[in-house]
Amino acid sequence: MIGSGFIADVHLMVLRAAKDVEVIALVDPATARAERLAKKYGVPATYASVDDLLAAGNVDAVHVLVPPALHGPLALQCLQAGVHVLVEKPLVLRAEEVAELEAAAAATGAVLAVNHNQTCHPAVERVQRHLARGHLGKLEHVALQHNVPLRQLATGDVSHFMFQTEANIVWEQGVHLYSVVYALLGDCHEVHAAIGPRKALPNGVEFADEWSVTLQCERGTAHVRMAFGRALLETTVHCIGSDGAAVVDLTRNSCQWRNKTRWLEFFDHGINLARSGRHLLGRAFGAIAGYGLGLFGLAFPDDPFLRGMRGTLTAFHDAVRGRAPLPAPLTAAAARMVLTMCAKTAKAAGASLEAPPAPASLPEPGPVRDGEVVVLGGTGFLGRRSVAALRAQGRPVTMVVRKPHLLPAELRDGSVRVFQGDAADPELLARVFAGAETVLHLATVAGDSANEVERVMSTAVRQAGEAAIAAGVKRVVYASSTAALWLGDGTPVPGSVEPDPVPSARGAYARGKIASEKELFALRGKGTEFTIVRPAIVVGPDGIQEHSGVGLWVKDNHCVGWGRGHVPLPFVLADDCADGLVAALSAKNAGDRSYNLAGDVRLTAREYMRELQARTGRDYHFHPIFLRWMWLQEVGKYLVKVAARRPREWPAFRDFASRSFRAPLDCTDARRDLEFAPESDRGRFLDRMFGA
Repeated sequence: MIGSGFIADVHLMVLRAAKDVEVIALVDPATARAERLAKKYGVPATYASVDDLLAAGNVDAVHVLVPPALHGPLALQCLQAGVHVLVEKPLVLRAEEVAELEAAAAATGAVLAVNHNQTCHPAVERVQRHLARGHLGKLEHVALQHNVPLRQLATGDVSHFMFQTEANIVWEQGVHLYSVVYALLGDCHEVHAAIGPRKALPNGVEFADEWSVTLQCERGTAHVRMAFGRALLETTVHCIGSDGAAVVDLTRNSCQWRNKTRWLEFFDHGINLARSGRHLLGRAFGAIAGYGLGLFGLAFPDDPFLRGMRGTLTAFHDAVRGRAPLPAPLTAAAARMVLTMCAKTAKAAGASLEAPPAPASLPEPGPVRDGEVVVLGGTGFLGRRSVAALRAQGRPVTMVVRKPHLLPAELRDGSVRVFQGDAADPELLARVFAGAETVLHLATVAGDSANEVERVMSTAVRQAGEAAIAAGVKRVVYASSTAALWLGDGTPVPGSVEPDPVPSARGAYARGKIASEKELFALRGKGTEFTIVRPAIVVGPDGIQEHSGVGLWVKDNHCVGWGRGHVPLPFVLADDCADGLVAALSAKNAGDRSYNLAGDVRLTAREYMRELQARTGRDYHFHPIFLRWMWLQEVGKYLVKVAARRPREWPAFRDFASRSFRAPLDCTDARRDLEFAPESDRGRFLDRMFGA
């Protein structure tokens, strides 16, 4: 495996079920990541480069799983060494680059394949069998709908390949659909395309979230609609032939087909509907049983994505062994045509293939200024608002950012001192904190497991606190969370209360915040003041509407309440929260104290869901439940996972009880010391919450 990111994990999961394939090494210059993945799957070796891998020998085939710009060079290197190569889609970036790889494969006799895994999707294979048996007659038209969420669009993380140019989204997402078009209709001769309104991403790339493409192909026509950043995942293929039709649901792995019969029309419809119903009922049982069998390792998972991946990987390794020829949709010829469709689509839509000019390099951080405020986590939901509030007050700001190229122009002109790096790096913090007066700590970190979250989060906070003491910082304001408190018994909780005394009975995030607060308590009295601020349920028009403070969101429109949904919840507007955090930096009496930040407008979970539905027009549902019953359900899931040898954390009831917010949050001291004055008018609060 060359590359050890997300898709490498999927390849390893699939190959774990293959009896005749041994994964001997992972290759990645990010050696720590490769070693973690190798340990997870028992892979014996890791290498930092392909040169090291080839020098070690004993490799028959590679899977190239790196960013697309690297596909060509690495595949070529391996093919020239006589190694069989499977490349994740797209094979390369341009159709004209395919020939060099084909020539290298022919010269050494190596197999070259591209992972067009949708062509091996079980439902796509079913429709191909129907076509082969003549059930649809002559295929005339294929209509594909691809309606998908994109988490990166919601979070603003546009570092992925698909956001680097306006057209890259087609090379990332359209490749899946075009490979199916090629498998069903052959070569494409002509493309027409139209796109929706463009919007600018944080990296300056223009992005269109809707594409409508018509293709004239060798054996018929196709229409492809791609819509990105949508709430509903829905990917379908509608095949229309001269004598029948089929609707393929790639999300739910079904293929309904209907054709003409000799009966009268009303009976003809009944026969076709009954056939579809029988198929869908079988798929319903198959999906449920398949999940259970897969969970206990009794069968390969029924997940259609994993099954499509298994199809392509199996076909590649069968071709390597000479057991079967490589299927046409996985060949270099197919890759060439799919890439041609991508290029024609971009040209027809007028979408740029060029990345925008890189922003000018950030100026070197200038000398520290009087009253310098260091903000860690300044690009996040609260961080952006806190930085804006500080600048509006005319206070000098220093930021630590991992991806400075995503900073807006107003933060790149030198007025803000910007250091690039990790806010958990003690050496960097020593340089950043030198000469600073105060620090606003909003950064958070994650881990690979619950215990890792707690350890990593608290260690980063302790290191920041120690660096602040060493640098002579006057005050550090740490944004903790009300998740650190025990809120399950109905007793009002003031800001001065200590965190939950039973952290072992809480979830990973709560434990991380509790441990972080304790680290800061231990550092008090050493010259730097450590003020802890605990925001409650922070909301805003650009925030996450499916907030975990409201309930357990089992779907993005279905929320299971932490109880019956009648308890007034401590919402706080993000702007008001940021004002409170900034005030804590210089408030006279706020040193070495702790505060809660909650707003005056306390909606119940039921009220919040009603407002959310009314203001968005979406089909939201709130499911009230008794906490004990909810906890018992989670215990049942825990026992099933343990039986399947997939252990998870024990779902302690105390964590569920605390999430109910039965204990009212008392913000009296925040009002007194921080002059915290949240929005109190219900109408204005709701307008600001939803951006009306």
